[in-house]
Amino acid sequence: MSSEKQYIRNIVEEVLFYNKQLSVNECAKLLNKDKRTIIKAIDNKQIKATRVGKSYSINQLQFLK
Repeated sequence: MSSEKQYIRNIVEEVLFYNKQLSVNECAKLLNKDKRTIIKAIDNKQIKATRVGKSYSINQLQFLK
């Protein structure tokens, strides 16, 4: 594989990794918190999340700033 293709592949992989969407359980595990704490933080607007049916989708990027 050429170095240019490898460079582009690395960028795409990095974007996909950092732009990952987390569930409440995954977020709790990442932050080492209880899932109820995460839900309270979402309700208090401390964590940005999108409601998807009965669950939430949380963008991982907000924790990497």
